Amino acid sequence: MLDEDTLRALMATYGVGQTLTRGILIVDDERPNLVVLGTVLDADYQIHEADSGAAALELVKTLDLDLVITDQRMPEMTGVELLEKIRAIKPDIAGIVVTGYTDPPAIISAINKANVFRFVKKPWQAEEILEVVRQASEHVAQKRAIARLLELLSERTADLEVSLAQTRDAQQKLLHMERLSTMGQLSAGVIHDLRNVMVGMGYIETVLKEEKVAHDVVESVSVGMTGVRNLIQTLETMHQYARGGVLQLNGAALVPSATVVSDAVAISRMDLNYRMHKVEVRVADDLPPVLGDRQKLTQVLVNLVRNALQATERWRHVVIEAKQEDGRVVFAVEDDGPGLSREVRESLFQPFVSGKSEGMGMGLYMAKLIIDLHKGEIVAVDRPQGGARFEVRLPAAETRS
Repeated sequence: MLDEDTLRALMATYGVGQTLTRGILIVDDERPNLVVLGTVLDADYQIHEADSGAAALELVKTLDLDLVITDQRMPEMTGVELLEKIRAIKPDIAGIVVTGYTDPPAIISAINKANVFRFVKKPWQAEEILEVVRQASEHVAQKRAIARLLELLSERTADLEVSLAQTRDAQQKLLHMERLSTMGQLSAGVIHDLRNVMVGMGYIETVLKEEKVAHDVVESVSVGMTGVRNLIQTLETMHQYARGGVLQLNGAALVPSATVVSDAVAISRMDLNYRMHKVEVRVADDLPPVLGDRQKLTQVLVNLVRNALQATERWRHVVIEAKQEDGRVVFAVEDDGPGLSREVRESLFQPFVSGKSEGMGMGLYMAKLIIDLHKGEIVAVDRPQGGARFEVRLPAAETRS
């Protein structure tokens, strides 16, 4: 136990009020004993009486009590048995047993089961009863004060944990905004340089067409131009998000689902890594269109394809798929790579988190933002045979309300 001065200081510091009710229940089947004991105590305490264990239990349920003083030898229920039942109802009440017998088994039972504070031997003296009651009251006051202090400490600990979590969240948001600002500045500069490159490439494309150069050469330049345009649009998307932390659609239109796949494949083919893998494209017939931003949806699929290519060893399989399922169009990319660990899966769509040694870790995060804008979902699905599978699920245009 804490010493009294320390406990009082803690109670004052944390606003713990009075813990005692001054209520005492006296239990005895002989009326004269109730009267005598009540007379000794009623000057300083609020006295309640019961002439049986059963009557005492009913009173305990409704009264605010500190102590129960009970005779040991009563019909139907002994004092120790009564206190054991009371302990189950209100464990903070102290029990005092008055007995005319020295009964070791009863004493052991009282200590082990009923948690009796003190035995008082008959015949007792008034001073003895008053001192025992004072000590028992002090014991109850300390127990209740400590319990209340622990409760307050638990509440404040919980509040502190919430405050700490909020502080960490605020720090993460601040760091996030700082990174976004840097990313926005970088993307703006890259966009400017790429636009200058596009001017030169556009001139080359025009000259090649006029000179009737071989079709495959012109096609390669055109595909390259398409890829650079897509890259510029991707950077503009990042720049837009970096400036305001919000993405917007550049207008929503009906987009043929197969076109999203063909656009993504055309751009991905520019990557030499694409040609070093066995890429299989599966597009179901009669796919419904989706409502959205064609460029941004293509951007998402390109990002998933590039991730799959980077995660898979050369000459292994990567599958690009589009199908209809439960009123939705599902775009999927799966690979034969090592799959996703639990740690990676937990932070998969968070910003500035990358499972690769290179990159800013924004690809999947931006993909999720884009798909959220389209009222769809993007998920990572386990492949029984190993590797990873990412699915983008969008409402089919004709079923969307």
